[in-house]
Amino acid sequence: MSAVNVDMDAVRLLMEEAARTTILPHFRKLESKQIDQKAGPHDVVTVADKASEEFLTPRLQALVPGSTVVGEEASSGDESIMDALRRPGYAWLIDPIDGTANFAVGSQLFAVMVALVKDGDAIASWIYDPIRNICAMAEKGKGAVMREADGSTRKLSMPKPPSLAHISGAPNLRYGDRDFAARIAYRMDKTAGVMILRCAGQEYLAMLDGHFHYAVYNRAMPWDHTAGCLLMTEAGGIAKRLDGSLYRAADKPWGSPLVAACGEEQWNWLKKDIFDA
Repeated sequence: MSAVNVDMDAVRLLMEEAARTTILPHFRKLESKQIDQKAGPHDVVTVADKASEEFLTPRLQALVPGSTVVGEEASSGDESIMDALRRPGYAWLIDPIDGTANFAVGSQLFAVMVALVKDGDAIASWIYDPIRNICAMAEKGKGAVMREADGSTRKLSMPKPPSLAHISGAPNLRYGDRDFAARIAYRMDKTAGVMILRCAGQEYLAMLDGHFHYAVYNRAMPWDHTAGCLLMTEAGGIAKRLDGSLYRAADKPWGSPLVAACGEEQWNWLKKDIFDA
């Protein structure tokens, strides 16, 4: 398949339309019968998740003829769909509502995330906040921008704290190695503070704007992290696993924990004094 020039604004407009027509009409109006439980008490899906993914899937495919789609909700019923990320060619990743547990209880901390993957690596990504009507966008090698609600755009470049004591972030440790989680929790007093938003998309947006400086994820599902990791990289940060490997959409979800940080120096501080000490 030949190279494509993706229309960044076309994708953003589709995400805005999906939010306007399939997500926001259900916000704070969900009935109990419109919420289903998936793998656990905090893993839920709503009619809005399904409708958003169904809206975006054919429209994104039409933007890149011959591409495949890996959507969170479709993949939850058929894990073989994720194999598309490990085959040559283009694939769209869709998280139709990231932070569904928040959305389901009426919290504004949710987002829509899309990434375009080529041969297993992200080449473009979007995180859209329907409540604030802002969208972070990145193309590989071309930097990252934030489109504001008023239509203006600004280049994203994350500030770099001067020491570990100035760093705050989101160590998401609900899944995975409990000994690892305990070690990190014990050492958090070396940092400036902790805040968990229960929404990776919102945590990436917070890091891109300098409100957070890092996040840790033991479970790295591709629809949760591919868009954010490319945005972090293009905004001057880094997204690596603790074994030193860069995060890839084609990675298996479980493995060495993913640490996204505002810069490589800050990433190394965290690894040395928090994760490896």
